[in-house]
Amino acid sequence: MQEIAPYDDFSISHGLCTSCDASLKDPFANHEIERSLFLSGVFHRLFDAGRHEDFNTAARIVERAIAANCRPVDILIGMLSPMLYEIGEEWKRGALSVEAEHRFTAFSERVVRLVESRIGAAAAPSSRPGTTLLFLMNAPGNRHRLAVRILALWLKGRGARVRIVDGDLDHARLLHSIAAERPDYLLISMAVIEQRDRVVEICGAAQALPQDVRPKIVVGGYPVKAGLIESIPGAELLSDITVLQIA
Repeated sequence: MQEIAPYDDFSISHGLCTSCDASLKDPFANHEIERSLFLSGVFHRLFDAGRHEDFNTAARIVERAIAANCRPVDILIGMLSPMLYEIGEEWKRGALSVEAEHRFTAFSERVVRLVESRIGAAAAPSSRPGTTLLFLMNAPGNRHRLAVRILALWLKGRGARVRIVDGDLDHARLLHSIAAERPDYLLISMAVIEQRDRVVEICGAAQALPQDVRPKIVVGGYPVKAGLIESIPGAELLSDITVLQIA
């Protein structure tokens, strides 16, 4: 793809993923182009509503998108998540104040609650016994809770059972919960590289569990996406959660 630095630029640059391309007979057919333009318009209007903290307009945009057969969870993953990333980038560049970033986060929380209310029965399959159970947690010190909430909804939409665990739990309580509930996966989300040492401690503690109750540990988040971390003993690094295979 001839990618060049900066490699940690995750802004939207492509509109069609490989799997979608393979499923379309003609990605440049008029109706496919019209659909792409419609989704792009939804994204930009929703972003603009967020910048103006106009939740009523955002609610109408979400309802229109759902009426046009957009899955509610895809609005979160494909639209709201990139918005949150871009807002974080603006804050990092000094183009946005902390106050404005917090206001956009509060707006996003309202959108998440709205979409949660619309998902309804779509998450019902995750309650079936025997389906994959995942523990989802922020790395200790990571206070960005919206990402794990959005990810939990997306995973439930794929048929998994998900429990969000407090990232500040001491190791003994976390291990007790793992031993009692036996999750198949422990997913840990990092925000900054400085949280690595605490994640290594969690992974080390989990390795002490008997093999039959030890979950597979997967670590993701910005430091992983940006290639700032090469490895964590006892864990798999995953830069793209969509490739996670849930049995």
